[in-house]
Amino acid sequence: MNETTTLTNRERRENVAFLSQAFAADPHLPAEVLDADERARFVAEPEQQGGIFFKLLCYGALAAQPAPESVVDADWHRMEAAGVVEALFAGEFDLTRYAVDPPVSRSDSKGKIIDFARLAEARDTWQGLLPAPADPDVAVDVLHAASGGALKSRAFWSVREMRRLGLWDDAALDSYACVPDGRVRKRAVRMGLIDLPEKADTFADMKAVSRALHAVLRLGEAPDGAFDLPVSSAAQRCEICDAARMAACPMPHCRWRREHADA
Repeated sequence: MNETTTLTNRERRENVAFLSQAFAADPHLPAEVLDADERARFVAEPEQQGGIFFKLLCYGALAAQPAPESVVDADWHRMEAAGVVEALFAGEFDLTRYAVDPPVSRSDSKGKIIDFARLAEARDTWQGLLPAPADPDVAVDVLHAASGGALKSRAFWSVREMRRLGLWDDAALDSYACVPDGRVRKRAVRMGLIDLPEKADTFADMKAVSRALHAVLRLGEAPDGAFDLPVSSAAQRCEICDAARMAACPMPHCRWRREHADA
C-alpha cells in the first residue's frame, strides 16, 4: 500500500461518524462471558475476583483460534458444563479424565487446556491486576506475559471486556481496549483510520494499533464503551474488498478505494 495516501482528520471523523451511526442502529455486541451474577460478585466479593477473572482469561485464550465465534461459544459452554475452568483454578483438574473423555471434540479447543493451565499457574502475576490495574499502560503486557503469549490480541480483548462490563473504571485503560486482531487491523488501515502497516502483528505493533484506533475513534466521537466494535462489527468487508465491493461501498472516504479504484 502506498504509505503517502493519508486521510485528513476531517475525513477520518466522517468515517468514524458513519461507522458509529451504523453501530448504534444495529449494535452487534459480543457474547458476555461473565453473567450479571458474576459481575455483581466481582464487585461485592473481593475473594471471588481471581476465579471470575480467570474465567474471562480462559475464554480469551479459547477464542484465540481460527474458528467462528459460534463454534468457540459452543465449545466454551461444553467446557463450562464439565467444570473444566473451575477445576483448574481450584487445583482439582483431572488431566487423565479430560484426555479419555474430553467435553469438546475439536482439537483446537481440546489443546487450549494447556493455555488454561498456564494461566492457572501464573495467577500470582495476573492477579496483580485486581481489583484494577495500578498502571494501565502495562496491563496488556502483564496478560501477554502471564499467558505465555496465548493472549496476544486477546489481552486487549480482556481489557475491553473488563471496561465494557464496568468492572474496571479507569478510562486510561481505553488506549489498550481496542482489540487489534487481524480483521480490525486490516479494516482500520484500508479505511484509512490509522496509518500503520496492516500486517504489523508483533505485540508492540498491536499496542500501537490499539492506541491509534482509540485516538481516532475519540476524534470522531464514537459511542462511549464501544471501543473497536464499530470497526470490528462493521458490515464493510475490507479484508476481502474487490472492484464490485468498492463500487457499492458506502464508506465516505476509503484509502483502499482511492488507491485501487482505477487499477
